[in-house]
Amino acid sequence: MTLRSSSGFCIGVFFLARGQQLLNQFLGSFTMKRQLCALAMVAILAGSTVAADQFYPISSVSASTQDSDLWPVSNLIQGPGTGFNADAPYEKLAGGPDGLWVTDAPGGYPSDYIEVAGQPVVTLDLGSDTVLNEISTWGYSSGNSNGVSEFSLKFSTDAEGPAGGSASAGPFVMAGDRATGTNDDSSRQSFDFDTITARYVELTVIDNFFVAPGNGDGGTVPGGDRAGLGEVAFQVVPEPSSAILLLIGCLPFIRRRR
Repeated sequence: MTLRSSSGFCIGVFFLARGQQLLNQFLGSFTMKRQLCALAMVAILAGSTVAADQFYPISSVSASTQDSDLWPVSNLIQGPGTGFNADAPYEKLAGGPDGLWVTDAPGGYPSDYIEVAGQPVVTLDLGSDTVLNEISTWGYSSGNSNGVSEFSLKFSTDAEGPAGGSASAGPFVMAGDRATGTNDDSSRQSFDFDTITARYVELTVIDNFFVAPGNGDGGTVPGGDRAGLGEVAFQVVPEPSSAILLLIGCLPFIRRRR
């Protein structure tokens, strides 16, 4: 045991010394300005590889069904650290009546909510015009087939008002098996779309995971008499990379002399 530890230490010292030697050789070919640029670029690039995704705060949310919902639509925007983990892979944290949104069941059990009540619409207000190119969603419950299986988006600016825009995206399909009703209720599901500026985003629920007749016959997941979702978030669209800007600024210093 002692011999193995000593050998590992010696090998580590060797590679550390060799790495330092190579770095010194590399920097030795540069002027002081070039050295500073090179070191700064390495530091920025190294830091950018471990940064967690950031998400825009959502000011408010409403639903076309909110007067009769079983669990409130406000649960959809609890955000990182409360609704979902703030660190990758950003799994869902909250559940039940304090962490999920779900409608009532106007057709009773078993029934197909979408067939009975139509497609509910969730409206998300970002507070001001915001650059968007992604939406993240989390499923409702793997224990039933009430979760949203497919949705579409409509966008409008502050000037256009909550329902005044015409730009749209989707449809987007949530992870799961429509034939059996199985679905994912914990993982972040990220969907990209063309970059757009909007304050309001309408999320229309196209369908849930209902499998007729909805009572679990044939080994299918029962439910579908409601429509539900776990969380919604929008990833921050990054500004031009600091590393890229630094590289542009350093080009005059790191060009080879002719």
